Amino acid sequence: MKFPLDVIATVTDGAHTGVDGPRRPLRIVTDSRAASPGTVFWALPGETHDGHDFVSQAVSAGADACIVDRQWYLEQDQLPTCPGVLVDDSLQALGDLAAWHRQRRPVRVIGITGSFGKTSTREMIHAALGPSFESLRSPKNYNNQFGVPLTLLQLRPHHEIAVVELGASAVGEVARLCEIAAPDVGVLTGIGAAHAGDFGGIEAIAQAKGELAHALPGRGLLLVPGEDERAIAIARTVSCRVLRVGTGIHNDVRCSSVSMGSDGLTAVINGSRFQVQAFGQHFARSVLFAVALGREFGLADREIARGLEQFRPVAGRCTVSSTTPWTVVDDTYNASPEAMQAAIELLAQWPTNGRRILVTGDMLALGDIASEAHENVGIAAAEAGIDFILSCGGFATAVVSGATQAGFDPEHVSGFPVVEALIQKLESMLQPNDVVLVKGSRSTHMERVIERIVKRPTHKAKQPLSLSPRT
Repeated sequence: MKFPLDVIATVTDGAHTGVDGPRRPLRIVTDSRAASPGTVFWALPGETHDGHDFVSQAVSAGADACIVDRQWYLEQDQLPTCPGVLVDDSLQALGDLAAWHRQRRPVRVIGITGSFGKTSTREMIHAALGPSFESLRSPKNYNNQFGVPLTLLQLRPHHEIAVVELGASAVGEVARLCEIAAPDVGVLTGIGAAHAGDFGGIEAIAQAKGELAHALPGRGLLLVPGEDERAIAIARTVSCRVLRVGTGIHNDVRCSSVSMGSDGLTAVINGSRFQVQAFGQHFARSVLFAVALGREFGLADREIARGLEQFRPVAGRCTVSSTTPWTVVDDTYNASPEAMQAAIELLAQWPTNGRRILVTGDMLALGDIASEAHENVGIAAAEAGIDFILSCGGFATAVVSGATQAGFDPEHVSGFPVVEALIQKLESMLQPNDVVLVKGSRSTHMERVIERIVKRPTHKAKQPLSLSPRT
């Protein structure tokens, strides 16, 4: 969407620089490389770069105006001559504009948060609702105080639903995102140990994720996993309606069976069958949320099923490359103890005449539980019957220790300080029909393993994937 500078100044409580600017609406850009005539460059702080350092480049590229922090503007030796608006905090101001824009749209916002499964659930819900409604969803990983406003600023008059992912690394962040998005529906995917080190413990994680539930209006709706005790505890404190989804008979929307085949996962939910092209039983929870919301929005099960058939996993989330001579499962996008357990179960169930090889990088930001959590990875892999374990990073020795304590053959588990050494070992041992699953936290860059073993010259044309329940 495009906005006039006068509107931006009013909504953000900003002040004009005093340089005459265009009165026509301008398109917002936050990357100076995207600046051009007809745009306003919004200078935002970042983890590695500050947008204010690129104001001159944006102006040179043709930006008609800039939104900058007032303090930065006053500290310049030579005041920029670019038209624009001065605000106290450019990131806060972006959120304020997005909140104002969202309130002007009669759109139902579905907010999704949790310790795991947020993106897959977002994509699953969008797939289920997309064929029947004009739906907007968060692109890529736009789930923070930068991404959520930029998502909502894409709302146009024809949109009926917005599916917005809400991430956080500290208490209070989800609450701020809810101020911006004003969700009508909340989906709490689950409470786990991901980022426990950042939050200061799992109770703080539950508090942070619960901020979505407490932001919902009385007429709103909260969906929670019925087998997650912490999520259920949060649900008991809200005034809005609650739907529980899961496998137990106490759930409002219940999955009675899950099976895996060559086409992916099939879930039977309240007597109806739903199929998605996803591998791993942990995707069933996302299917449950999508089916529950589809029904809440008045769709028949056949309409929901038709939408779910369009779902495709996001890259790095159990995407499969079935090649000659081995199969690679790319689950490198991120890692938490719960997600690692799900990945191990998937690999253990994978049908193959070859060997099952688990490749892991560190699970980061776990704080005091990090060492124990990595030992548990080794234990779980050993108990699941995985054939080989290769681990790299600062906690690789903990993975090895856990596996050997659980009786795993010491010759079949190895730890490496860096990923390159792991890759060399993996390349030297791969055999036809092996199945390799690779997983680690995002900043460990375990996708490098995927790139090397998928692109090896020995790989031929892709073969059809045949996946049936392991016996």
